[in-house]
Amino acid sequence: MNRGVLLLVDGLRPDLAESMLAAGELPALRAMLASGSSARAITAFPSTTSVAYLPFLTGCTPGQCNVPSIRWLDRSRYQGRWWKDREAVRSYCGYQAPRLDQDIAPQVRSIFELVPESLGIFTPVAKGLTEERDPSRGERKFWGAVAHYALWHQPSDDAVTRHLLRGIDHGWRFIFAQFPAVDGYSHQTTPDSDKVRRSLRLVDQTVGRVRERLRARGELDDTLILVVSDHGASVVHTHLDLPDWFRAQGVRTMSHPIIWERDPLAAVMVAGNGSAMVYARPNESRADRWPLSRLRDPKTFETSFDIVARLAAEPAVAFVAGEVEGGLRVVGADGEADLTREEDGQIGYRRLTGDPLALGFDRVADEREWLEVSWDAPFPDAPFHLFDQFRASRTGDLLVVANEGYDFRKRYEVPEHKSGHGSMFRAHMQTPAWSSHPGLVTPLRTVDLFPAMLEWLDPVFVGGHWVPQLIEYAGGIDVLGLPGESSEVRSWEEVAAARPEVVVVMPCGYDAERALAEAEDHAGELAAVKAARIVAVDAAGFFSRPGPRLIDGLELLAHILHPDRVPEAPGEALELTPDPAG
Repeated sequence: MNRGVLLLVDGLRPDLAESMLAAGELPALRAMLASGSSARAITAFPSTTSVAYLPFLTGCTPGQCNVPSIRWLDRSRYQGRWWKDREAVRSYCGYQAPRLDQDIAPQVRSIFELVPESLGIFTPVAKGLTEERDPSRGERKFWGAVAHYALWHQPSDDAVTRHLLRGIDHGWRFIFAQFPAVDGYSHQTTPDSDKVRRSLRLVDQTVGRVRERLRARGELDDTLILVVSDHGASVVHTHLDLPDWFRAQGVRTMSHPIIWERDPLAAVMVAGNGSAMVYARPNESRADRWPLSRLRDPKTFETSFDIVARLAAEPAVAFVAGEVEGGLRVVGADGEADLTREEDGQIGYRRLTGDPLALGFDRVADEREWLEVSWDAPFPDAPFHLFDQFRASRTGDLLVVANEGYDFRKRYEVPEHKSGHGSMFRAHMQTPAWSSHPGLVTPLRTVDLFPAMLEWLDPVFVGGHWVPQLIEYAGGIDVLGLPGESSEVRSWEEVAAARPEVVVVMPCGYDAERALAEAEDHAGELAAVKAARIVAVDAAGFFSRPGPRLIDGLELLAHILHPDRVPEAPGEALELTPDPAG
């Protein structure tokens, strides 16, 4: 049985990790990488704890999860009643932290739900975990409080190590463990301080102990170990308290931790603390965001000036983004640019009066190409992440992103953050990704690691959501999936017991050729199902996302099930010939 261990070192910068590795300070990780692979990845935005865990543990971005930040306001529910509407205002930094699981969009499933034999240690995302499978929940709260008030973070990592080693001995199929000390000491000092380095050396020792126990159990080669981080960090030399900035402009503003304000004109939700969302007139309940043109109108915030332009001119602000017809407008101190979503799904960037994303070019490209061409830019992968932010219905009317060296929170940040994260510049967005097995290649996004982990753990998923209904419309019967329900994990024995006549192989995100290769890797299991036909298709192109291409997917299924009636297909249907001998 394959096992997976995902170790997240919160707040670890890739350059620090790589320099310590090269200097021989991380011998266990060096031994792991001798037969493994290493890369750098772009994390989620905002680059902050808990929200940036979502790609690792759900395979979805914050926008897809509808959890756009660690603090947000639900404009459709908030009506200005401080006490009655308190659940429409979120902060995962306090008593509402456990609400994160229930706030995740219902169609999104965590790895803890998909792999029931799993364990979470010090995890802020616990969706699907039982009390037995989340044994450190109480310790996380206790040691988190100790760390905050005593500035002593190492006991948290020590507790994680104890639970991790027990989990290895127990035999859990998947284990996620978060080490918070590096992030804690980074905030307290600098991202490369002696305390940070000491904590990382202790994590290295833990990796060595994990590998030794797996070797003793004869399971080392069958276990995928990933060592990752959720964000980087950088030194903060200036704090601009953004809520106080709005108040200084004469704008009545509500913000955490004191969220009551009589008749506020703005709600400012700071994250990380390198970014913030601004909600205009939060007492006026509405479903949709206001366009940037309305936000720039002095009447909106009862000022005598364009508050967006004044905000973008602040040295602490890298840029401000809001919605315009056809996409997004990005406003910086040196000018403005537009981001558009083309009909074919590609993203366009067009400079108008400046280049606020500092890309140096206009371009139309798909999401993967943007990752590649912007990798070395000051704000890597920014077009992708900006559209992802505004995908979430809970995102503010304005998104404000900090420049390096600045953050947006001062008055209530005790103890003072000497280093921070949460912004979109490279020091916050690039993270290390180290694997005990080959395969990791730069560039990648942290969200790409989720399917890699699932592929290693190798569960069988049956089609859910719209796929069973498409099969019905195509003239077939889905013997395992249910229309409108999530994709479910099944054993090979359950698949065989359902006695399907046709098996359609459609791994999420794979084209037909990769799907066929996956089917070939499981030829023995598929042969045991005894289906008459096994067909691999392009899931990414025809089935994975709701939209017009599902019609093509319907035609493809009709061709597979009834080739005499539908002789032509809009895409490839690659057949695997089952080997009766297995």
